[in-house]
Amino acid sequence: MSKYHSLAVIIAVFLATASANAREVISINEGWSFSKSISTGAAVDQFARFGGRGEKVNLPHTWNQSDFMDEGGYYRGYGSYSRKLAIPASYAGKRLFLKFEAAGNEATVFVNGRGIGSHKGAYNAFAFEITPYVTPGDSCSVAVVCNNSQRIDIAPQGGDFNQYGGLYRDAWLIVTEDVCIAPDYYASSGVFVSPTRVDRDLAQLRTDVVLSAPGSYKDCSLDFFILDAQGDKVVDRPGITVNNNRVSIVSEISYPHLWNGKSDPYLYKAVVVLKRSGAEIDRIEEEIGLRYFSLDPERGFFLNGNHLKLHGVCRHQDWADIAVALNEENHLTDYAFFDEMGVDALRLAHYPQAQTMFREADHRGYVVWEEIPFVGGYVNDEGFHENLRFQLRELILQNYNHPSICFWGIFNEIHGSFDAIVEELNALAHELDPFRVTVAATDQEGSYNLITDAMAWNKYYGWYTDSVADFGPFMDDWHARFPHKPLGISEYGGGASVLHHVAKYDHDEKAAGFADPFHPEERQVWIHRHDWKAIAERDYVWGSFVWNMFDFASQIRREGDTRGQNDKGLVTRDRKIRKDAFYFYKANWNKAEKTVHLCSKNYAEREEDTTDVIVFTTAPSAKLYLNGKLVSNAKTDAYATIIWPEVKLQKGDNQVVVKTADGEDSAVWTVK
Repeated sequence: MSKYHSLAVIIAVFLATASANAREVISINEGWSFSKSISTGAAVDQFARFGGRGEKVNLPHTWNQSDFMDEGGYYRGYGSYSRKLAIPASYAGKRLFLKFEAAGNEATVFVNGRGIGSHKGAYNAFAFEITPYVTPGDSCSVAVVCNNSQRIDIAPQGGDFNQYGGLYRDAWLIVTEDVCIAPDYYASSGVFVSPTRVDRDLAQLRTDVVLSAPGSYKDCSLDFFILDAQGDKVVDRPGITVNNNRVSIVSEISYPHLWNGKSDPYLYKAVVVLKRSGAEIDRIEEEIGLRYFSLDPERGFFLNGNHLKLHGVCRHQDWADIAVALNEENHLTDYAFFDEMGVDALRLAHYPQAQTMFREADHRGYVVWEEIPFVGGYVNDEGFHENLRFQLRELILQNYNHPSICFWGIFNEIHGSFDAIVEELNALAHELDPFRVTVAATDQEGSYNLITDAMAWNKYYGWYTDSVADFGPFMDDWHARFPHKPLGISEYGGGASVLHHVAKYDHDEKAAGFADPFHPEERQVWIHRHDWKAIAERDYVWGSFVWNMFDFASQIRREGDTRGQNDKGLVTRDRKIRKDAFYFYKANWNKAEKTVHLCSKNYAEREEDTTDVIVFTTAPSAKLYLNGKLVSNAKTDAYATIIWPEVKLQKGDNQVVVKTADGEDSAVWTVK
């Protein structure tokens, strides 16, 4: 049992002990049987009832953990999970729900061989009530049949990333009284805190609570309060009458302590207590942050009235060796890289990601763009349209209270005639959440780019097409043609292998599509140096997001040093090596840490005897020493960079040392 699973069980036991009437949330991650051989019908019934005949696994789990880089392609099809679930006699009169944080791409849940519900979509949570199908004092069989095959009625239709199968996030048994705050309302918390007004003087809030009961709400009431970070009540509304399954509560906080991004990610806690005849029977606690933000087409993003140029990266939920079956430690490791580099905004592409990512963004002060998986193609079919609407509704309701989320993403690089569904999704997002901004990521001109509140471009100047010098003029031209539309950059960059190098890179060269085998690290540095300069100089660009923070698996890729991998990451997929471009951003974005990084250290064995020496540093100047002799002292430019061009190396070993007031870095380069 992992420490995270153990913690979940301990929490569940504590809740049960502390209040016999409060809900229990119990991890059911352990003890599953898995098989690829089960599909549907009677086979599922037999598989579930007899506890499975397959591999014993714990969640999170994906059946693509080993094959996602195979030459023949990763497995896309059915996979089934089964386990026994004890139902204690003490649960008589209780209600029971199964909640799965995600399953790829489609999942059907069976209890004692009976299908109780299906879910379409690989990235949002889903919950089903199982009370009618179990007997307290006995055990039941639970089976989940997943299918990660492509379906015309499920988004995404494709994309430059793998679509893994399985129960790859946590699973829970939720036990409540007969009347409860609804766990199965789109698998949300059932509590939605809306900031109807927030400024430095006053926060006015409307909190909506969704309840569930098989009968009446007789003798039921709600207590609602908000705690500050010290645990003191700043709102106290006891004894609110409950007449039906929805309760709306209006409250306000004078002179609120604002959630202010990374400088001060202050959080309150909203608490809803459901009572019957004065006794507590359910409780939900949600961390909330009070903030206001806006986009100005000329001046960019403002948080709480202050301009904030968003320094962002994109992130896929993909790791070497484990694919998508990430635990909390994996997510926290990724955040350590974000923190180190000085990132303050995340685009969690191209789909809803794990709750840990949003929770940490709230706590650490990151501004988040989250999006539905409308990527990889459009199907003009009502089934597909309905799935897009459903996934957007789930995304918003499940993540409604996270102050870090400022942007709901509607689509990414969709081509064709699809304005109507974008307009519908945009309207739905505003209906569900009028307090956030809608945004889209595009790679070509089209009327659909003007539908969402803001838009952003995926542009790879100097990588796929054109020159890095064209990036700035492109942004200026688009901004001049559409001066009232807030403009961001949702993707930019280029690939790099830490095994590929050149002594000097100072020109543009069009990449050979997905089949270029040579991705020198120096080229990635060249692109990012010029791209970031163009972005930084333009205040109207409200934010930018490097593609990508980490290398990730993509079956369609045939390039670089590894087949089936997109290597545009600033860090390798195993999280072991920070590429040179990582340090470029660290030196520019994280001024709180001292940085001195000598580029091309990995280019140890060389054919060339002349090289450019590039250093990224937070220091104002640096001295370059070659074989113990001072080459020169040079000043750092406005983008934390020093370049010594055309440095002559001797045959054999060359000791290269860079010294600054912030420290030093060195390498040995051997010329053959």
